[in-house]
Amino acid sequence: MSKKPVLTKKDVLEFLKDKKLMVLATHGDYPWIASVFYSFDKDLSIYFISAPSTLHGKQMENNKKVAAAIVDSHQKPSDAKKGLQIYGTVEQISGINKISYAIRLWKDFLNVQRPDISFENMKKGLYKGRIYKLTPKKIKLFDQDKFKVPDGEEPILEL
Repeated sequence: MSKKPVLTKKDVLEFLKDKKLMVLATHGDYPWIASVFYSFDKDLSIYFISAPSTLHGKQMENNKKVAAAIVDSHQKPSDAKKGLQIYGTVEQISGINKISYAIRLWKDFLNVQRPDISFENMKKGLYKGRIYKLTPKKIKLFDQDKFKVPDGEEPILEL
């Protein structure tokens, strides 16, 4: 009997390091999805910027449970499947230190050179976006090169 593969934080961090775009699913009166650019930290928290006035922003305010997917959009159907699926909770970050840290992390990871995206401009209302933190509860990694398992049996990391 073959041993079931184990997904580690290191595997997830390795996958995240060269992707940039996440599809985020929220739910209110009906489900909604939005594509957002993200960054992450060593604890697998994922940070993104969105305006609270968007549909997904309003839904996140009322329902903190979200799902997300991150894939390499350049994959071909004939390639080995690679992608990440996440279930977790989301919160809008508050406090100057946490917001400034998350903005810097986001800008550095995405190589964004926009001075208008700052805590000061958010506070003054000059920049409408806010920083959100997705805290994963369950992560599933599809990597058919790394994990030789049938579809549906990919390893899951529960946090």
